[in-house]
Amino acid sequence: MKQKKQSKPKTSRICDFPGCNEPGEYRAPKDRNLRDYYWFCLKHVTEYNKNWDFLKGLSADEIEEQIQHDTIWQRPTWKLGHGSVKSDPNIKDYFGVRDDMGWGMDGKYNPPPPKKSIEKKMQAALDFMELQLPLTVAAVKQRYKALAKKYHPDTNKGDKDAEQRFKKLNEAYHYLLDRLNQFK
Repeated sequence: MKQKKQSKPKTSRICDFPGCNEPGEYRAPKDRNLRDYYWFCLKHVTEYNKNWDFLKGLSADEIEEQIQHDTIWQRPTWKLGHGSVKSDPNIKDYFGVRDDMGWGMDGKYNPPPPKKSIEKKMQAALDFMELQLPLTVAAVKQRYKALAKKYHPDTNKGDKDAEQRFKKLNEAYHYLLDRLNQFK
C-alpha cells in the first residue's frame, strides 16, 4: 500500500499587500523593533525585502552606535578593570588566575614579582662563553671549539692567564652541557 504524500497545511493568512489574495506565508518586519510583521506571498515578500532598509531614517551617529552595539551582540560591557569579575569579591578564584595576572582579591592591580633570574653559575658560564639563552647543544659545542683554539696553552706559548682561561672554559662547557642534557 502506497502512502500518500502529505502537503503543507494551507495558511489562513492572506497576503498583506493591497489587492493580493494569495496566501501570506512569509513574514517581513514592519520596523526596526522586529516585533511586528507583515505576512506576504513569495512575490511580494521578495519585492518588500529588496526595498526595506533597516537603517533608514537614522543619522550617521545613530548608525555607528547601532554597529557598535551589534559587534558585542547587544550585551552590556564595561571598561577593563571596572565592574568585572576581577573586582567581584564574591567570585572565587580557585586556580589563582587573577593572582597570576596581578589582580588581587580586592580588585586592585598588583604586578606580580619579577621572575627569578637564572642562577649565578649559569650566568657566569654563559658570559664566559659569550652565549645567550635559549641554547642548543650544537651551539655550545661550536662556541667551545672556537674558544678552545683561542685559549689553548699550546697556541699561547705557555701564557699562565691563557691556561687559567682554558680551565675556566672547560668548566663552563661541561656545566652547560650537563644542564642541557638534564632536559632531554
